[in-house]
Amino acid sequence: MDMKRVILTAIGCPGGPSIIQMLRDDADIYIIGTDIRNDMLSKYLVDEFYQVPAGKSEDFIPKMKELVVKTNAEVILPLATFELLTLSKHISEFENLGCKVCVSNYESLNIANNKSLLYEYFKTKNYTPEYRILENSKNLKNLANEIGFPANKVVVKPFISHGSIGLRIIDNDVDLFEQYRHHKPNNLIIPMDLACLIFNKKSFDDIMLSEYLPGKEYGVDILIHPITREIIKIIARDNGDVFHSEISNGKIIEYVEIINIAKDIVSCLNLSYTINIDFKLDKNNKPKVLEINPRLPATAFLPYSAGFNFPLYSVYLALGIDIPVKSISKDRKIFSYRGFAVINSENKIIDKAL
Repeated sequence: MDMKRVILTAIGCPGGPSIIQMLRDDADIYIIGTDIRNDMLSKYLVDEFYQVPAGKSEDFIPKMKELVVKTNAEVILPLATFELLTLSKHISEFENLGCKVCVSNYESLNIANNKSLLYEYFKTKNYTPEYRILENSKNLKNLANEIGFPANKVVVKPFISHGSIGLRIIDNDVDLFEQYRHHKPNNLIIPMDLACLIFNKKSFDDIMLSEYLPGKEYGVDILIHPITREIIKIIARDNGDVFHSEISNGKIIEYVEIINIAKDIVSCLNLSYTINIDFKLDKNNKPKVLEINPRLPATAFLPYSAGFNFPLYSVYLALGIDIPVKSISKDRKIFSYRGFAVINSENKIIDKAL
């Protein structure tokens, strides 16, 4: 049987090694890994590896097309936020080369990937946070006041980002000396005066303010057929402890309200393949949408352990292979940890530790 040749991008991301492991459930999949860096653990877990330009670079698409031809790849499975729109815009070019790309259509993706467009699209829904577009530093205080500051914290963030880059929580009650003395230099909370200083005399058109959501964070993972738009599987999870967008633990749960909201969102936007939607509870304990990650989440290993393989089944959808119907085990929790792997001079993993 011929191997199914899959390009897996951004394999240096936090979920890279586990997603590679999940794809290995099908012994006939040949994994071609790419990343903007040249050395990381996942490089030693794939069958071939290539360093590529960043997703927003004008050289990215030519390089990816070159790799498709060189490796005879049938599917591209992207893992990086900033690659999604670029790949989606050029889907037809890859299909002309005989290669499917596991992303939603460009119009849908443009909304899902951009929190400003997303919140505007769903502004009449009760699950959308209150927000304002920040045009310059001079109106920062006024806009913050419109959404409850200083009685309530507010959040400032870019329209498109990942891993909490650009995210800050504005709170005048924060003690900066206490932060300095007792915390690592990665706290997201800042006072309004510091926020104004950051944006003072700067030019930007992609920053927004939104209400601060103080409650627990939840996620919903969804697999959607790219042609029929049928929801094949939808799984909710408690995201447990979240630090800088990284989930250190979590568990599968039943949460009908956020599942119904997620169904409404993907239906309205006509999204495809694996989609992750994050929610957080507001001060009244009602779920509101934080963001859509229109790609595989780093926590895909949790549903995999429970019996559903989002990465592999995304590839199967692209190739037109039937997905097995199976129930999942809901008594599952996940923990992330820092492990180690030792590589020898022959680029082989010779030792590893949990």
